Amino acid sequence: MSDDRERSVLALIAHRGRQLTRLAESRCPEDGRLLGAVYRLTDGIWIWSAGHRQPPQTARREAAALYLDTMEDCATVDERQACYDSAIEVLSSDTRPRANPEVARIELVERAGGLWRFTRPFAMSMVAGNGFAVTEVSCGCRRPYYMDIHSLVKHSLQSPPSNQQSVIHVPPLPPDLPEREVERLLKSMS
Repeated sequence: MSDDRERSVLALIAHRGRQLTRLAESRCPEDGRLLGAVYRLTDGIWIWSAGHRQPPQTARREAAALYLDTMEDCATVDERQACYDSAIEVLSSDTRPRANPEVARIELVERAGGLWRFTRPFAMSMVAGNGFAVTEVSCGCRRPYYMDIHSLVKHSLQSPPSNQQSVIHVPPLPPDLPEREVERLLKSMS
């Protein structure tokens, strides 16, 4: 699968997403914005994620940390001052991080068993396990969630009843998912 095809699918979804055949979707419970969806296109089934963006203050701090980390490599006082000045500028700038949407084509491995995989890695922040796959997403209202990739794909690959025309809704998971999972695992181990 080429990067060109992924870029063209991203552009297609950005411009004509409402007109495409959507099999399953995940929306923000607060304002209803689309966080992710599975689409049927002419060349197969694709999953799309709205992406994740950090809050502006976190993005500023991380960018400033990059400049401050380079201070160790500075040989002169002028170079150190330039790194320090750049870090101060980034901290005071009006950084507005943007979410980077991602897509991947879903490939059926075993039709009867419902096994699937992505043709290329999907979502830099994806966490997957046996029967479990999530990625961070952010709504335009700045609320963070986890998109349940596994459920979106599973529902999309199941053959819908012939009279069903509606899109399957898979609610996003709350942002405290990792903490709750650790707590659940600790309780199950004791």
